[in-house]
Order: sequence, then C-alpha cells, then structure tokens
Amino acid sequence: GARPSLASPRLRRLGARLVSRGMGSLSGPKCRRPDMRVRHGDLAGKFDKNSFVQNDMRKAAMKLHTKDQSKEGEQEERKPLSQWEMSRTSVLRFLVDSKVVHSALDELASKNPELKAIDEVSEGIKRCDAIERDIKAILDADPKLQLPNPGDQALGYAKQLHALAEESVPAFVCHYYNTHFAHAAGGRMIGKLIADKHFGGETMEFYKYPDGKNPKELLESVRQEIDNLANTWDQSQRQSCLDETANAFKGAGTVLQNLK
Repeated sequence: GARPSLASPRLRRLGARLVSRGMGSLSGPKCRRPDMRVRHGDLAGKFDKNSFVQNDMRKAAMKLHTKDQSKEGEQEERKPLSQWEMSRTSVLRFLVDSKVVHSALDELASKNPELKAIDEVSEGIKRCDAIERDIKAILDADPKLQLPNPGDQALGYAKQLHALAEESVPAFVCHYYNTHFAHAAGGRMIGKLIADKHFGGETMEFYKYPDGKNPKELLESVRQEIDNLANTWDQSQRQSCLDETANAFKGAGTVLQNLK
C-alpha cells in the first residue's frame, strides 16, 4: 500500500511524543539532545514562592553549579563526567565513602528531636542499605577486588557533620538536603555512566528508590518538612543554613573525587 505521509494523524502523534521526550522532530533532519543539566529545585515539586528551600537554598546552590551543569551556574566548567576514570576499584571507594557520609546523615537526623519530622519522611531516600547491596554485588562478581577502607576525607567530612549537628541544626540541614538532592538529580547521570561502563546498563541499587518510586515524590515530603522547620528559624539561623552551601558542595566533592 501507499506509504503514510508525514501529515498522517498517526505520525503526527508519534512526532509529538518524540518531541515531548526531547528527541527532536519528524519534520527536520536534526534531533534535539536531551538537556542533562542539573537545576537545583527541579525535583522539589510544585514551586512555592514562600519556600525557603525552593527560593533561598536554591539560589545559594545554583551559584556553585558549573555553567555546563545549569544555565544559572556561575562556576567554570570542569572535566566532563565522561572523562572520569570510574574503574571498578574507584567505584568501590566511592560507595564505601558514600556509606560513611550517608550513615552520618541518617544517624544524626534520627537522634535530634528537632529533625524528627524530617527523619520520618526521609525513610525512602536513605541510601545505606542500597549501598551495602551494591558493595556486596561488586565483590561477589569479582573475588580479586578487596573492600577498601574509608578515605580520610570522607571520615573527616562525617566528623564535620557530627560537629555541625551539635552546633547548628540549620547548618546541618543544608548538608542533609543538598546531599540527598544532588544524588537524586545530578547523581543519576553519574549512576548511568557507571552502569553503562561496568554493569551492562543495569542501574545500581544506590540509584534506585523503594518500589520504583520517583525521588521527586520522596524529596517533596522532605522539602516540605525542612520548610516547616525553617519557618521557626530567625534570620541568623536561616543565614547559617545558606552559609554552609559551599561546604556541603565541598563535602560531596570529597566523595566524588574517588571516581575521577
């Protein structure tokens, strides 16, 4: 039979679906690549003009993104993720150090009465069990590999988190939210690169969430509880939270360095 024209309803519907997925158009020779840049706040749900997280914390974080990560980034571009080493050994070091940091975040949030509501809604985003499953799977698959000791920088960062939780809850909250947000947003790109390089494209447990849930839903609950808490803070407490943003990025960087 005759070939369907590009104007047929079936092809128009297909074209609309492809465009909506960032895959270009059937009507032209070029395909639009998906925009993989991170926008702090994308996963935080519907925008709330009164949200401390979506306004103040987001603004502080965007300044520290690189220009290739976000249109709002102010830092110079760095070595592309695709050029990172990401050997199996370095992935193991990354997981071990990530567990050190996430264990500290989980422990400190669960112990502090001020953070009780945040801890309760964080159950789905906690990563320690998932990290342990990944470490076991990698070691089981390659008996030649050995479990590395936690790195000094990761241990130092965990110690810093313990001190912050004692000194300033707002400062600790900055690290808590930014760590989880970064993992659920930009971290997924790192997870995909690792999966493609070492695991046949199979997503690591570290990047999966309970029952296949979208981290957007899980982080939205956390965001709301942080906003509820921030509403009880005075201006100096709010500022102490914002002032920790650079340190939160630096702490995350000490873990990511394992992969470079």
